Amino acid sequence: MNEDKAGEKINSEFDQKKDKVVELPILDFFKINIISFLVPLYACLGLFLLFEYGFIITFSIPLAIHFLILPFFLLVLYFIYLLLLIEFTALWTRRWNKKSPPVEGVFKRVLDDKDSAEGKMMKYYHKRGFIIKFPMWLTSKSPFPWLVNRAWRRISHNKIGKNVIYCDAYVGLEFTEIGDNVFFYPTSSLSSHAVNTIFGKITMMKLKMGSNTTLYPGIIMGPNALTTDNNVIFPNTVLHKNWRGKPDKYYYQGSPGRPIDVNHIK
Repeated sequence: MNEDKAGEKINSEFDQKKDKVVELPILDFFKINIISFLVPLYACLGLFLLFEYGFIITFSIPLAIHFLILPFFLLVLYFIYLLLLIEFTALWTRRWNKKSPPVEGVFKRVLDDKDSAEGKMMKYYHKRGFIIKFPMWLTSKSPFPWLVNRAWRRISHNKIGKNVIYCDAYVGLEFTEIGDNVFFYPTSSLSSHAVNTIFGKITMMKLKMGSNTTLYPGIIMGPNALTTDNNVIFPNTVLHKNWRGKPDKYYYQGSPGRPIDVNHIK
């Protein structure tokens, strides 16, 4: 009998959690994709047709010259597409931010009550997280990887300094402040939010990186973590939520990150 009751309790909890899923409404999905992602593509298609019919055919450009300049023109169109994609996506996020401005703090992860204050905030938080991922990925994999900084500045409320370089690293979607001359090795990762439990609370807080900071591979940096100028974070180090370094210490390693003496490293 007790086993049956325990089984029923587990099934009930499973059903409750199953109902609490993060889904983007189908109408929003199509609006976001058509307006943000496809409109810039159609604009570039119009420029391509204008190039072909308004320039190549009108001025009877020889086929050899046509094929010579076409790759360069397509590369320019790709660059224009990325710029338009960033701007159209930024329009959506600015519209959402007026309805529900991003705020820092620890909040209930309300998924089933969209009318409550925290439910509304979660809805727009997940929308912002959805819409920024494609421009972020596409710019980072393009021949113009520096445009990823523009995407983070324009689409989300991030402050990215000069000469910030990512080598296939994952930078936080929002509430990220990075100083000048920061270098990310591959597989390092920043996150300005942390889910405390699956359907419990979520922490959304700014993380800051001082200028001239270097993150080696396998770094994880959480919400409200802070590195100061000239910090070097060695591989496989965890800078957990609310992490702080020690005064006048610049080199860190471990889980959590602890100061190390690089003079003793062989």
